[in-house]
Amino acid sequence: MTNPYGPPPGQQPYPPQGQPMPQPGGYGPPSGPMPQPGGYGPPSGPMPQLGGYPQPQMQPGMQQPMPQQGGYPPQPSAPAAPQGQPMAPPPPGMGRIVIDCSYFWLAFMLMFFKPQVTINGQPGPILTWGKTPVDLPPGQYQIGIHVNYLWRVGEATAVIPVNAGQQVDVHYAAPVIVFMNGAIGPTPQKAPGVGLALGVMGGSLALCFLITLLSIISIAAS
Repeated sequence: MTNPYGPPPGQQPYPPQGQPMPQPGGYGPPSGPMPQPGGYGPPSGPMPQLGGYPQPQMQPGMQQPMPQQGGYPPQPSAPAAPQGQPMAPPPPGMGRIVIDCSYFWLAFMLMFFKPQVTINGQPGPILTWGKTPVDLPPGQYQIGIHVNYLWRVGEATAVIPVNAGQQVDVHYAAPVIVFMNGAIGPTPQKAPGVGLALGVMGGSLALCFLITLLSIISIAAS
């Protein structure tokens, strides 16, 4: 299986599932081998070769996957499970990231636009607001998410290791102000710019009230 993505550049690593919460200001180290400075330690299982994905371990009776001509690796995204039903596990030899995208109610205009994921700098599938599963071969990936607004807004990236049979939850929050970056992490994220947007809205309402009050006083005094 050929690799349509290059190796991920060095980014702040993303902690694996099931590990203790990190200290403020960064992610904690995973169990097992210690990470090298500036990067994430190797995930369990085979590591990707430079410029290529590791081959998923083949089970007896499985057919060798056909090589891809560009595009994505086999089964880049899994069908979302009906609401209230558990999601099917990833295919044998594959891992899964479940991307949960959200926005703050003040940024309601974003409901008319779709977020998109990039994998190691290459365009990935269009996402939905809510959960979208994406199946990937084992390896370490730079996952970037942005919103296709009038331009790319709310960009956020994280380096995420994926093991065969593992499901990694990724939470993305779009910014309230489109000129700000988004937020990404292993837990639900607060939308960036909420305080600033509420302050601007409150100031605007106060200004309108003051203008109206001064107009009433001026009319009453005349």
